[in-house]
Amino acid sequence: MGGFALTVLSKGAMAQGKTRVRFSGFVESEEQLATTLKVLKAYEAKNPGVEIVPEFSTFRSFTDKLATEAAGGNAPDMFSVNVDLLAEYAARGVLAPLTEYIPDPLDVSSYQDGSVFSCTYDGQMYAMPNDAIATAIFFNPRKFEEVGVAVPDKFYTWETLQETAVALSEAHGRGFWGIEDGGGNNLPCDIFLRARGKALFTPEHTIGFDAEDGAAWFQYWEDMRQSGGCPPADVQAQAGDNSASLGIVRGRAGMLVQTTDSFIGIGALMEDPLDLMMLPNGFDGGEMKQHLYDYAGNSTGIWANAPDKALCVDIIRFMHFDPEGVELYYTGSGMIPASTEGLEKFGTSGTEEEKKLVAYLRMLREDPAPSRRPGVGGLGGMFRRGNEAVAFGDATPLEAAEALVAEINEKLAALKA
Repeated sequence: MGGFALTVLSKGAMAQGKTRVRFSGFVESEEQLATTLKVLKAYEAKNPGVEIVPEFSTFRSFTDKLATEAAGGNAPDMFSVNVDLLAEYAARGVLAPLTEYIPDPLDVSSYQDGSVFSCTYDGQMYAMPNDAIATAIFFNPRKFEEVGVAVPDKFYTWETLQETAVALSEAHGRGFWGIEDGGGNNLPCDIFLRARGKALFTPEHTIGFDAEDGAAWFQYWEDMRQSGGCPPADVQAQAGDNSASLGIVRGRAGMLVQTTDSFIGIGALMEDPLDLMMLPNGFDGGEMKQHLYDYAGNSTGIWANAPDKALCVDIIRFMHFDPEGVELYYTGSGMIPASTEGLEKFGTSGTEEEKKLVAYLRMLREDPAPSRRPGVGGLGGMFRRGNEAVAFGDATPLEAAEALVAEINEKLAALKA
């Protein structure tokens, strides 16, 4: 967030006789980076024979580096994964199954089902959930209040979201948009598809939608651009991968589709307080049903060829089950633990922002949809390219969707080859 430097390398050479563990990953904020480094330093202090080399960066930088290292047989001993990366690296034999370490020392019996499911591939658990996150709309209440536009009710339609965005844009005037362009984001597309009776992926790890469904998604955001509800292509392109810094943080947008793990980090950059609401759960004239869910956005796995897997497991144990480690890892990080106990703790003793996150996750768990299913790596890039092609007039929504479906199927076929 905000271009902060994340990559951290060890200082100096490894002390003689120490066991060296490379721990690579991605974080969503400076706060999350700080608490992660703090807990790893605490583990070293308790285990002076261990040196942990932290290598943390933004998601894209991390995934690019991991792909190169994994292909070269030199992956880190421990590394972050999300649900799509986990499926890819588990299928390729890069990740080690954790099944033999469950429930001792990794007891996930109190962990939310969606978080455990997102760490599971082909019946085996391959990573430890670091957090519970969900897709949400971040919104600035003051931008609604200033012009008298109503915040949508708990359950509302995709048509209502567009109407609300357009109303905000028109009321605030030139240079302001109701919502940032979300067409290049695959996560809300899954919610959109579920309202159409589809999903990004099936439980059998096949694609869960066709080109016509994808075209409807790209068309939705093209209509949003044309109606003035979100920025035009040239304005949105200025933001690159960080639309928050262009829009909602700078007071030029009222809403942003994002995952909850960046709620505190984005909120820290703003003067106005942020709040959260669900994405739409249906279409005009159709069924209104809760289609959102929470899952593990960031998890920790172990390289299949790590020389000391038991040590890596013990580091995970300290971060997730040792009271000192849990306190250091989560307090002030902006992450909400995947365990029920952890969620309840932050719901009662956390900051106001953490309490908002817990309240949102609790709301989703009242009647949760089936959790996010494993997909393929690189989905974010595929959706961004498709959405930009439509936005700049280089492809129709159907052409962009056909290319998207073909690329996903190609990746799925490669995993099963």
